Amino acid sequence: MPTREAACHCGQLRLQVTGEPFAVSICNCLACQRRTGSAFGMQAGYKAKQVQVSGRYSDYSRISDESDRTEHVFHFCPDCGSQVFYTEPEEDDLIVISVGSFADPTFPPPTESGYDSRRHPWVGLPDTMQRFAIELWDPVRPVYAEGRYADAADMGVAILAERTDQAYLFYNVACCESRAGRNTDAVEHLRSAIGLWDGCREMAERDADFDAIRDEPAFRELVDSSPGTTSG
Repeated sequence: MPTREAACHCGQLRLQVTGEPFAVSICNCLACQRRTGSAFGMQAGYKAKQVQVSGRYSDYSRISDESDRTEHVFHFCPDCGSQVFYTEPEEDDLIVISVGSFADPTFPPPTESGYDSRRHPWVGLPDTMQRFAIELWDPVRPVYAEGRYADAADMGVAILAERTDQAYLFYNVACCESRAGRNTDAVEHLRSAIGLWDGCREMAERDADFDAIRDEPAFRELVDSSPGTTSG
């Protein structure tokens, strides 16, 4: 089982890690750009039992911009100021370590890119990386909350014209269209969402946004079909 060591710039704060991370990602959000002083943050997620922390550290707490409003507590070396890892108070078994703190070019590569719409245009990614841009839906949220479902659907369709790789966007547009009475459009956008990520099938089955079309044959055929089958 591999072991690695992450450390701050001066070496006072060190983390001994056993085993591989369960996730490696980059985050392009503006907060991570400011936090790291770079174009994006890169981090690796571990279970708490995999990590042994030694040395002193100071904390800075921040609430995430995401809809779940998760609190992240960033841990810094009080001597050199390097931010080495963060934790979440509601996730006792999670420790997320800044990949750069390992100073290891052989470290496993990231598999996903968060806040991808804020990625600097010169930053290229391999085709195998998943790209998530849920922040694109932020302007639509208040419109949906006001019950203006047709307007929300129209805004979503306009966003989709720029990012056809986002299952989340197709799914949310379908939700709005279902509530707006655009049944055919809702089914087709849901079909596209499932084509990009099959997990949307199970989500739709229990999502109240689709109650208006739940008994329609086209919807039932879509959500009841086997994974990988989305053709109409």
